[in-house]
Amino acid sequence: MTIPTEQFMLFLMLFLRTTSLFVSAPMYSNQSIPGSVKIGLGVFMAFVLFPITSAGAPLSDRSFGELFLIALKEVLTGLSIGFAMQVIFAGVRYAGDMISFDMGFSMSTVFDAEHGTQFPVISEILYWFLLMIFLSVNGHHFMLEAVYMSYGAVPIGTLFVGDAALASVASIIATMFIIAVKIAAPLLVSLFLANITLGILNKVMPQMNIFAVMFPLKISIGFIVLSATIPVIAFVFKKSLTAFEASVVELIKVM
Repeated sequence: MTIPTEQFMLFLMLFLRTTSLFVSAPMYSNQSIPGSVKIGLGVFMAFVLFPITSAGAPLSDRSFGELFLIALKEVLTGLSIGFAMQVIFAGVRYAGDMISFDMGFSMSTVFDAEHGTQFPVISEILYWFLLMIFLSVNGHHFMLEAVYMSYGAVPIGTLFVGDAALASVASIIATMFIIAVKIAAPLLVSLFLANITLGILNKVMPQMNIFAVMFPLKISIGFIVLSATIPVIAFVFKKSLTAFEASVVELIKVM
């Protein structure tokens, strides 16, 4: 069986964009998932998208340099979508870092197999809890849908990073800090009030060993408030995820 060169090149470009997504997107990029599985998912997605996607200008007539540039653009497009979705979880980890620092848990870390590095325990708890929320609202389906939409907004080989795209990226990065503050706010406010209370006690009763009280008290308050605000954190994350998905769609449109 002979495979036409044009169809082979089209399938290859589809494969590069979809595989780049699986390499960079949340959950799919986990290091515990073998590379062969990610490549297999990329092949499957390229096979699904192949009948409904066209390259616009013929690919078989291009020179090697032009094909290499188009392939690079496809990889960058897939990576951009995946990394954009990673930003919201970077906000979750940043919230966990702020909470851990205020509770005195910064040195209490656990190895994260997904990224191959150490993260504070609170960051890991929040990350895995909100990842389950992400899956429950079909966030992983949205990432696949984003790849499909990207071919309508960014046909093969037409990626262009202009001012609108840079502004959209800046907006997404700013969203990371907003999400982090929203998630961490209840605990940060509670621990701030605890610090003020302990400062007043230290002035009223200077003979009291405030440091012997401060660390266990802040840890206890932190865990109590964190347990009590879990439904609030889940609600905030769901609302933020909806707005964030709209930002990712906007990024795809302006690329």
